[in-house]
Amino acid sequence: MNKKKIMCVLMAVMCVCTASLAGCSGSDSSDADKSGSAAVAQADETIDVSATADKLKDGVEFKDELAELDEGKIEKIIGISPDSYVKGKVYVSSSGGTAEEIGCFEAKDEDSAKAIADTLKDRIESQKKVFKDYVPEEMDKLEDPVLVTKGNYVLLCISNDNDKAKEIIG
Repeated sequence: MNKKKIMCVLMAVMCVCTASLAGCSGSDSSDADKSGSAAVAQADETIDVSATADKLKDGVEFKDELAELDEGKIEKIIGISPDSYVKGKVYVSSSGGTAEEIGCFEAKDEDSAKAIADTLKDRIESQKKVFKDYVPEEMDKLEDPVLVTKGNYVLLCISNDNDKAKEIIG
């Protein structure tokens, strides 16, 4: 196959994959849907993850104060190694009394982005086990978090205002 045919085939596959993900947004059978809203975008899009995290923190209403985690705590608490991302910013509930959380990462590559998204899905599942009996009112947030992957970017917002979080993430 020549380059032009290969590019056409790749573009067609990307379109089918994107359409499939978009079509599954209301289905319980999608892995992405089970852990929240998911989206895929062009890999050439540039996102300032630090600014996005700050916009989410300032633009979405949270019940609790959010505290920023440093790189070491991101690895210890969230489970994401600094080796897997270029830039990242995480905010968590400062009191621990809510499941509210923001995590925005620019991964080193698409494989790292997938690994980060998987780690965040695991974090959400872990938080469900903690909050189920501890603060059951937080389960609504954990059942429907905003988790978006766009190329090498992974963006998470656990709040009561998914519409506003999605608007900010774009």
